[in-house]
Amino acid sequence: MKWTLISNVSTGIKEYHLIKDESVLAVMKFSIEQQSVRISYEEERLVYFMETAGNANRLVFKNVYGVDQGKFAHHNHNNTGRLEINNQIFDYNIVDNSQPKLIIHQHNKQEPLAVCQIPASSPRQTSFFEQAGIVLGICHFANMAAVRKTQEVL
Repeated sequence: MKWTLISNVSTGIKEYHLIKDESVLAVMKFSIEQQSVRISYEEERLVYFMETAGNANRLVFKNVYGVDQGKFAHHNHNNTGRLEINNQIFDYNIVDNSQPKLIIHQHNKQEPLAVCQIPASSPRQTSFFEQAGIVLGICHFANMAAVRKTQEVL
């Protein structure tokens, strides 16, 4: 899987597509002005607004009604962090080389929930909010895919 920056228009909205085998799995739109992220895949449509949470490396996700939905934290010194959303916890790290990869773990550090390539400009040239949206998008998508896979087995 790979996040690809599709548009970076003057409106301040960046659109990313999560692509696998030439198919678009999910779309994430980040609004710089609104500090919001919109994620869509299949029939799911999610909207979150982001606010800093006291520390420059932490933020809070809120729904459209202003109710806290989760938290995001990033540790610059080792490119790791944690996302808590809808009572679920995801740990992540970014392997930063010529083709950076985002690795998401949920319950077991030995078995990643998802691994995806991210744009080479992430996270240094993107905003902290945009990085949070990229992590949130893959966590939502990977978690829903895992739930569906479990339901198919049952």
